[in-house]
Amino acid sequence: MTDTVADGGTIDRTSPTPLYHQLEQILRTDIQGGVYAPGDLLPSENEICERYDVSRSVVRQTLQNLARAGFIHTERGRGSFVVESKVSERFVQQAAGFYEDLTRMGLEVTTEVVRQGIAPVPLEVREFLGVDSAVRIDRVRSVDGRRLLYVTTYIPVERCPGLEAHDLTDRSLYAHLEEAYGLRVHSGRRSIEAVPAEEDAAEHLGIPPGAPVLLLRSASRSEDGQPLEWFAAWHRADRTRFEVEIVDGKAAQPVQQTVIAAATPPIPATAETDVRDGFRQHLERERVIAVVRAPSYGDGAAVAGGLLDGGVSIVEFTLTGTNALQAIEQARAGVPDALIGAGSVLTLEDARRAVEAGAQFLVSPARLRELVSVDLGVPVVLAGYTPSEVLEAYRLTRGSPVKVFPASAGGPGYLRALAAPMPKVPLMPSGGVDETNLAEFLAAGAFALNLGSSLCPVPAVVEGDAAQLRRRATTVRARVDEALG
Repeated sequence: MTDTVADGGTIDRTSPTPLYHQLEQILRTDIQGGVYAPGDLLPSENEICERYDVSRSVVRQTLQNLARAGFIHTERGRGSFVVESKVSERFVQQAAGFYEDLTRMGLEVTTEVVRQGIAPVPLEVREFLGVDSAVRIDRVRSVDGRRLLYVTTYIPVERCPGLEAHDLTDRSLYAHLEEAYGLRVHSGRRSIEAVPAEEDAAEHLGIPPGAPVLLLRSASRSEDGQPLEWFAAWHRADRTRFEVEIVDGKAAQPVQQTVIAAATPPIPATAETDVRDGFRQHLERERVIAVVRAPSYGDGAAVAGGLLDGGVSIVEFTLTGTNALQAIEQARAGVPDALIGAGSVLTLEDARRAVEAGAQFLVSPARLRELVSVDLGVPVVLAGYTPSEVLEAYRLTRGSPVKVFPASAGGPGYLRALAAPMPKVPLMPSGGVDETNLAEFLAAGAFALNLGSSLCPVPAVVEGDAAQLRRRATTVRARVDEALG
């Protein structure tokens, strides 16, 4: 079982629980306890940072989690507001899965697995499953060729060892759990609510962000009463409805899911992408990657920790350093709130070794097809400079941001010209970007920025000088925030 956070609305820095989980629990308790009433504006990000002595990236992750859990909604330029609690009406649902329900109706169900592996769990999942990490499976389910739902499932590793490696394409997860592990969903609780589609779900469902979807959350137990599965499934509202059979209270009937024939015009589709683990959303929120390059690295946790404390939470250790893999391992172990990646990935073997060390994303300075020919389980960013190269990199990665390298060759003017005919391609200039020109690159259309030695000078990286890296990150973060207004 996992440790709990400190009582009294304070952060316990000796606890292994991530800071953003602790902060989320504090704010959830305040909301549920009436400290913040429905409609109240939460303190600003800066105020929360000062009150709890945490970095802005920790606060942003916390607010994102609270929004996903339905506690707040955020309005650009105004802040985060507490939402009114929703009334829950009880219903009974059979413990059959989506696949079994719809194939029984004679419909053709297909499943595309877009992510499968062991991953950290959100707070609400942690509270139910009692683990810090679990097998995470993200799937897109289609019925008769039409995309119907996008679902994220978490299952404890110890209950289903090896599940992360099984191919679940066009298979029933529940059938596999019973066949391979002798486990069945026996009981649990489910809730349904209408929500606006977040970007990740919208992309996989082929609908615009903010379009209405039906969100089904489920927390299920096996016959022995132990937690087995937690999932969240976003259903296209134009193609799904849930029907409740009204009967005498002594004979409850299950909720029935119905696939709607396309009698009304469908929601317009958007370009399909396959951005894993919220990488693109994280980048869009933070807008900066610290590119760490040196002959060798000091303590990876000190380097990443200093950058995170200064407000830069995405850190890329290039594999040109002799101990790059060790630095990645140290950063992952010592700074769990940072997103740690590997850069200068030139071969598939480089990529596999980096992922084994804990890299959460990979960056290559070229367009290497071999890096996207296999599922490495993490996002891959490829590079290009000309329009043809950039578009090829974008297509190869199925929608990941593209590293524009070297950006110093053409400057912000070239980036603006490059972005004009390809507004949907997220561009990340790299090489020659620093605190003196980052505002120009952002104004030219940069999706995010790669900052190297100007943010992470070689001596500070070699020595693991967290204080100097924190000061530089603080300056960069302030100038990015100022540029974005």
